[in-house]
Amino acid sequence: MVGMKSETQGEYASQYRALLQAVAEACDLTAADGGTPSSPELGEMEVQSLWAAGLFGTEWESERHGHVSIRDFGEWNRSAGPDFLFAEAEINGRLVRGDIEIDPHAQDWEQHGHGANPRFNNVILHVLLTPPPRGWYTRNSLHMEVPVIYLSTERIRKALDMQQPAIDAICGRNGWDGRTELCAQPLATMSPEQIENLLLAAAAHRIECKRRRFRRKVSVLGDAQTSYEAWAECLGYSANKEPMVMLARRVPLRRLQGLDTEAALLGVAGFLKPVLPTRTEPEARAYHRRVWDAWWKIKDELMLESQRRPVWQFTGIRPLNHPHRRVAALAVSAARWQEIMPLLSAAHSSELTDTLCKLQHPFWERHSMIDTPALQRSCALVGRERVRDFLCNHVYVRDESREAWVAFTRLTHTALPTRVLRLARSLFGQRDDLRDIMRREYACQALLQIGTDFCRNGACKDCLFPVQLKNLCSSQ
Repeated sequence: MVGMKSETQGEYASQYRALLQAVAEACDLTAADGGTPSSPELGEMEVQSLWAAGLFGTEWESERHGHVSIRDFGEWNRSAGPDFLFAEAEINGRLVRGDIEIDPHAQDWEQHGHGANPRFNNVILHVLLTPPPRGWYTRNSLHMEVPVIYLSTERIRKALDMQQPAIDAICGRNGWDGRTELCAQPLATMSPEQIENLLLAAAAHRIECKRRRFRRKVSVLGDAQTSYEAWAECLGYSANKEPMVMLARRVPLRRLQGLDTEAALLGVAGFLKPVLPTRTEPEARAYHRRVWDAWWKIKDELMLESQRRPVWQFTGIRPLNHPHRRVAALAVSAARWQEIMPLLSAAHSSELTDTLCKLQHPFWERHSMIDTPALQRSCALVGRERVRDFLCNHVYVRDESREAWVAFTRLTHTALPTRVLRLARSLFGQRDDLRDIMRREYACQALLQIGTDFCRNGACKDCLFPVQLKNLCSSQ
């Protein structure tokens, strides 16, 4: 690869936006066959997590109750009843306080028995993921109407940082089925400099999208909590990112003050049991007894009912990445978060790496689960690969300096995710320099962005990405 050019991150991002705009204009997004993006499918807990972070926005227009403005999103409920308690909203100019219920469909209110349940009489807002039927009336057991708003596809996509696809076509699918001729031709003939420019532009655009989401979260949660959740997401690896974020949001930093962080996080995660199996070794029994005794004191105020707990992925997980161990690592980090926060910048990236990689715990350095035998050798609680992921996806996003952009472009990785590798082969074909092209982390991030923007619904033969890419190359 040639050396990095002198453009700033914002200038590179502008180049990629121009490419998106060119494809959008060529596709005529007002056409009936491609004008409306589909709404992403979200689980109930994921929607509630996004609501708690304020990522759906604060202003709505309801059909029957005028303007709705959220002042306080409420406290995420831990047990039966409405999803959020003690919320505050201004509805048609009137300030109201109460609870909020979120349902995929309007009919869920009656199907779940909320209309006859006195626990839902204090609900001030019924939030839906789909538009309610014409003339729909949400009522409580007192036969009082509950104002209704719904989360549009646009709001959901914005909360997830999903941009309007330039075209409902897919270039990555060529890599899945072996037909690489559509996407590989324009990229296979591009010069190294042209490829570098494209990848830097796509990566810069991706950073901008993440930065917007970070700012929105900070405006609701604060800088420390937002960064804490980002670290939890990194610790979750690919399989347990969302449960780790939900856990960090369920037990925020402010709630951890004065508590045993291990007991609080392991307990809320659902990993503490009153009695361990008889086969458990004495060391594990002693650790569990200490943590359980601390958890028992705070259990009633923190424990989640089973239906509200994070859903963990256990199968196919390497022992060192087991959720028990990852939650323990989060607990050790949380206890030192005031020390970690000042290091979240490009200028302190080396010190941050050393601090996180040197986190210690006498039990979890030698165990992958609470009730399993000790590992044959001690292993670091946090590895450098996790810290590199944190730098790439949060620290250099949070830090808007030129230094952060340069540091981001210099990051390398040890192995490409399968999805990225397949997409790279699809886009670049059999180039001899493919390994060199993909050795930088920004190249990986760029392909993820290109895949998000262009790889949709299998309409490869109609995809205009290669055509517009040729135009871009010819203008350089």
